[in-house]
Amino acid sequence: MSDPTIENVTIRGERATLRDWTRSDIEAYRKWIVPPEGGGVHAWQLFDGPFYGRWTADGANRWCDGLLRKAHDGVWPHIRENLAIADAATGEFVGQVSWYWQEKPSDPSPDGTRLLPWRRLGLVIFDPRHWSGGYGSDALALWTTYLFGATDSERLDFATWSGNTGMCKVGQKLGFTEEARFRNARMVRGEVCDEVVYGVLREEWAARR
Repeated sequence: MSDPTIENVTIRGERATLRDWTRSDIEAYRKWIVPPEGGGVHAWQLFDGPFYGRWTADGANRWCDGLLRKAHDGVWPHIRENLAIADAATGEFVGQVSWYWQEKPSDPSPDGTRLLPWRRLGLVIFDPRHWSGGYGSDALALWTTYLFGATDSERLDFATWSGNTGMCKVGQKLGFTEEARFRNARMVRGEVCDEVVYGVLREEWAARR
């Protein structure tokens, strides 16, 4: 459900700022998700779920045009599903954070049994110039704090693969626990790799903050 927002969400960190999408953010984002001219992929796509399907130019442009309409109207979901990441010092767009349902909550049965809300996090820093610069860990920390504050989730996690060492290091740096390793679950550029899930519980995050 979407509600008109009175105030935009802006969450400031040391290296990164999370914010509702602006027109300039969206146009910068568009350049990173529309396929490169002449074919191939952007460098970030070699690490961020390379085994999944990629945007087509038409799909990417339609998605960005939808974001532009939301930005123009100032209408976002009450609990944000994604935010732009900007450089805290310069305001330059560098990436995005997001979440999706790993499992939606259910209504409780008479004995109180139910599915709890299970949200899975996403993080992308697009330009290789910004990799290993602290943007990813700062952004994911801000996003985790936001979601634990805005929702009733008891846990948050993210899934990656063993070749994405940058994302694994972000999880380890922030104190996420490696909760699962699915061995030989992915094939990336001819190499068999593991899928890895890092998670954190609400009380663990509160204690570390």
